[in-house]
Amino acid sequence: MRVLRRYMARQIYLHVGFVLFGFVGLFAFVDLVAEMRDLGKGAYGLTEVLTFIGLRLPGMSYELMPVATLIGAVWALSQMAGASEFTVARASGMGPLQVLGTVARIGLPLVLVTAILAELVLPVTESRALQVRAGAIGSTGGAVLSSGYWLRDHPTDEGGRIVGHRVINLQSMAPDRSLRGIIVYEFQNDLGLSAVIRAEAGIFLQTGSAAGREYSEWQLLGVRFQTLDGDRRQVQMRTLDSFVLRSSLSPATLGALMVKPEQMSARELYLYVDYLRQGKQLAGRYEIAFWKKLIYPVAVWVMLVLALPAAYLQARGGAVGLKVFLAIVAGVAFHLVNSLFSHLGILNTWPASVVVLLPSLFALLLGLAILWRAQRHSL
Repeated sequence: MRVLRRYMARQIYLHVGFVLFGFVGLFAFVDLVAEMRDLGKGAYGLTEVLTFIGLRLPGMSYELMPVATLIGAVWALSQMAGASEFTVARASGMGPLQVLGTVARIGLPLVLVTAILAELVLPVTESRALQVRAGAIGSTGGAVLSSGYWLRDHPTDEGGRIVGHRVINLQSMAPDRSLRGIIVYEFQNDLGLSAVIRAEAGIFLQTGSAAGREYSEWQLLGVRFQTLDGDRRQVQMRTLDSFVLRSSLSPATLGALMVKPEQMSARELYLYVDYLRQGKQLAGRYEIAFWKKLIYPVAVWVMLVLALPAAYLQARGGAVGLKVFLAIVAGVAFHLVNSLFSHLGILNTWPASVVVLLPSLFALLLGLAILWRAQRHSL
């Protein structure tokens, strides 16, 4: 039985890898054609285009992994069924529970690869790809409004207590997450304006933690202070070459302005959702992206369960091609339904965990029902 499991795993891995390679190659070619429109802008040459596409390959692999797993597994299991190899395995005593257990073990490496891509590889490569493209073209990141980015800040003292309130305006942020055109409005606890700080640029120094609250230190360059006295009738002005600002805004929080939620790690999403909640802002889109990061790798297991019925159906006259075609349709349908539920969840403010879990749960129940029916009719 151990030899059979290894053979089954080898066949599934081989076919999943082949399908994933084909899909990633196709999507990379489509992106390459799209990037050709910007070829020649600034220093954006062919080398930069190929580097940008190469850095995006892990993201494509992550997005396509469940679909490739479904198609590849159906292909492999259909061939095993056509050669009566799976029939021999069942005759040797491999029951439905053993089959599910085997599939769970086979799917574990694929789940781990998907999770590693999401948490460790994807945030780095996507950020680097953005730096390569924006740096070559000369773009420094767009603004949410014509006046730039507007962010709430909750400054803390050394004991971790929130002291006052801030509103920060950023004109732009470079791909290396350095800041340009910074205006900091500081308010007292009674929401009275106490100071305005203007800086030409800002660079990140370090992060820290105090009383369970994380903070960041930013070095502001070319600083002009405007401080209001107690009764706010007089304004004192002074200039400094540099000034260290302690803020609750981390590089990950600011990076969310440039990177799509789907391209952030679960930790970055968690921190940004916490920041939005502290500021009493809507965080639905980022909450859904966070739960997707947790559940999406598990969808690989769900796709393997959906593929299992193909092993119980005998292949006759081109049935393998038909099964692969149906697997492609099912994979695309799952991807579309997953995206549809995400958008509906944002529009209707449904619980993010429920929105993300429902498509995978439905697909799992459907796969188990089809498997039970196919196993019953094949007895």
